[in-house]
Amino acid sequence: MTDNAAISPAPPNLPGLIWRPIGRDDLAAVVDLARACLRADGGLTWLFVPDVIQTRIFPDTPGAGMGAFDADQRLGACITAHLDKDTSPPRATLAGYVRPDLRRRGLGAYLMRWGQAQAQALFAAAAVDERLLRVATESLTEPAHRLYLAHGFALESEDWIMRRDLGQPLPPTGHPLPEGMTFATWAPETAGQFFQAYHATFRDRPGFPNPSAEQWIDGVNDKDLVPEWTLLVREGAQPLGFVIGSLGDLTVSPPDGYVVQIGVVPAARRRGLASALLAESLRRMQAAGAPWVDLQVYADNPGAIQAYARLGFVTFGRRARYERIAEPNNL
Repeated sequence: MTDNAAISPAPPNLPGLIWRPIGRDDLAAVVDLARACLRADGGLTWLFVPDVIQTRIFPDTPGAGMGAFDADQRLGACITAHLDKDTSPPRATLAGYVRPDLRRRGLGAYLMRWGQAQAQALFAAAAVDERLLRVATESLTEPAHRLYLAHGFALESEDWIMRRDLGQPLPPTGHPLPEGMTFATWAPETAGQFFQAYHATFRDRPGFPNPSAEQWIDGVNDKDLVPEWTLLVREGAQPLGFVIGSLGDLTVSPPDGYVVQIGVVPAARRRGLASALLAESLRRMQAAGAPWVDLQVYADNPGAIQAYARLGFVTFGRRARYERIAEPNNL
């Protein structure tokens, strides 16, 4: 048992909670805590499986972790701080959870203080003028958002998770393709055309990674791709748009669906192609028995959010990243 008074900064004095360092031996307890937060706050279920949580909470980089356990050895709150690999300037990421029934007791504020103090120690050996702190959350809540802002963090990115219950009927009229256009599914002989559509759709966006065709195709194949759910729309031989459909949570049977990406080349937009692609992919997921389908959309993209809502999607969770400069005297 750890003496709470020996921990710096000192944790809040809440009866029944014992604080101690945590590590990979505590992964099962962290997974249980993370899933309790998922049930309360929403999010992408496949981001809450043990392998993914281990990568997020206990990466193979220098770091530290702290958790609070109750009398039944259930983890009630935790945080880890780890240096990120190969970032310039050096960056540390904080990630953690507070069990829903223990919220509004100051645990989140304490975890933020403790995590930032550990980041200061991790940065101590880095002789640089600028250091960055990042908070990564896969199940953002509004109180957590306010907490991060109060600690000087700025919101860098936010995605909404939207879910469509495939147990409910799809729109009976469907979204037919314009005359002269056809669907094709993912296959070795069509993958290059999918890449053409992807590149034409996104190449002008800021931060476009500009992968080679081989890199992009390999990346798509690594995403639990379902070829029958992954569709290309063509006019003749010209690719105009695509949707990538994959398996979501592999721990449920049958697995749910996940829309990895959807795009339409600029010259073919406003013709209903995105809705037609998505509706057809959803129809195929439903026919395969998928219980639901999830997708992500930028929070600042109201047009896409409205389009997904018309197809029956509802907001199911939020993912976000926050950053701030970490000067030694303001940690």
